[in-house]
Amino acid sequence: MPSYRAPGRANLLGEHTDHTDGLVLPAAIDRAVTLRAMPGGDRVRLRSAQADGEVDVAADGSEPGEGWGRFVAAVAAELAEIGRAPVGLVGELSSDLPQGAGLSSSAALEVVLAMALADLAELQVAPLELAALCRRAERRAVGVPSGIMDQAASILGRRDHAVLLDCGTLEHRLVPLPVDHSLLLLDSGVRRQLETAGYGRRTEELAAALPVLSGRRPADVDPSELTELLANLDDVPSRRLRHVITENARVRAVEAALANGDLAEVGRLFAEGHASLRDDFEVSVPQLDALVELSTDAGATAARMTGGGFGGSIVVLAPTSTAVALGDEVAERYRERFPGHEATVHVCDAADGAARID
Repeated sequence: MPSYRAPGRANLLGEHTDHTDGLVLPAAIDRAVTLRAMPGGDRVRLRSAQADGEVDVAADGSEPGEGWGRFVAAVAAELAEIGRAPVGLVGELSSDLPQGAGLSSSAALEVVLAMALADLAELQVAPLELAALCRRAERRAVGVPSGIMDQAASILGRRDHAVLLDCGTLEHRLVPLPVDHSLLLLDSGVRRQLETAGYGRRTEELAAALPVLSGRRPADVDPSELTELLANLDDVPSRRLRHVITENARVRAVEAALANGDLAEVGRLFAEGHASLRDDFEVSVPQLDALVELSTDAGATAARMTGGGFGGSIVVLAPTSTAVALGDEVAERYRERFPGHEATVHVCDAADGAARID
């Protein structure tokens, strides 16, 4: 029985830039969704060790699913639209990727499903075409106006590297990460669902500011132009646009800092990015702010929230030799600051992207 694996991702920098075709710097991580499947019939029948219930939908996606079955049906429907034969499958999903933690568990699910369904129907789909298809499936399933970063990171990831992706042109290149550092993902335990968390509202607020760019995308605007551009905007659209323009600049800057081995500058850029997400884009929460502060105090090289916000996780870059101890210390101090809350620590490495793993 063939198996397929699609990792989650930690976005190092470039948050809320992808849905305006901007720059992002994610890394696939060694936490993933795995699907064991065999072809058969004209139905997609799936069980999951982590999710409630079973999914049973038409192989062409013609029936709307319920719960997590919405994603299954949406992926099947998008594949049918590009000519996939309605080959069914029976399979079992498993995952060590926490849901709702801002690590793109939904994108990993979409990618592993699309990869398996295409493979079992002998349909060849190029990697970034598959990412775009999965992005459309997410919009079909939950109506969230998301960008392509999550799906692309799950597919393009490479061990010990991040991926610098231009979400407009889809040009991408690998960026080496420090070999003596690990990624810590600290899950705040605060759960959110993007379709109800204000993600769409932020997108609308940003869209209200875009006309001042005269057709340019934020990634092509230098931050030195901000004073003039924001002069006639209302406060909220102004701050949303300022975040996105400066965040694109930070992605370019952190790539250069990593290339030069300037980890102090990486830390400064992470801190600046988190402050911008907290104050200008307003998607952080007190628990995420505390985790960033505690991680920095404990000796992290860099720390900031990652993912859509309104809960979820932070990403920390820390020396491998101290990563586990740092995570334990932060979790203990977080528990003291927020009684009744637990921070779950995942010590991760940048990993290869989605693949069939027979």
